[in-house]
Amino acid sequence: MKFLISLLVISILVVGGSGIGIYLIESPHEDAQITNLIDAFWWASATVTTVGYGDVVPVTEPGRIMGIVLMFVGISIIGAFISALGARLVGSRIKKRETIESDTKSLIIKRISEIERLEKHEVDLLINMVKDLHDELHHKKI
Repeated sequence: MKFLISLLVISILVVGGSGIGIYLIESPHEDAQITNLIDAFWWASATVTTVGYGDVVPVTEPGRIMGIVLMFVGISIIGAFISALGARLVGSRIKKRETIESDTKSLIIKRISEIERLEKHEVDLLINMVKDLHDELHHKKI
């Protein structure tokens, strides 16, 4: 979670810094389309998210170079976010699976300790649980 929050803060700083930077680069130019901070932040947001509407574009070489850099930074941020989110989801599924296996093992151990008092159908159920757990663990190692 800390990583995702850090990524959000970095994204805000990138958009804010790029917006101010592109404003300082472009606004003095006579043909500039980015003439105020609102346009600059709009351009930075559209560029970093790789949407790139094209309604406001830099006209100077330094502004266009900044746009190229911002596009790659945006792709990197989005890739890092998706990777972190995916890793978190996969990790939670693995943890859930391990918990289920652990609970099954605990139940089997408890039932084995009471085996003298179990009825036949309960013993059969216990045998099936052990077989299923064994198969599950064996297939996971392969």
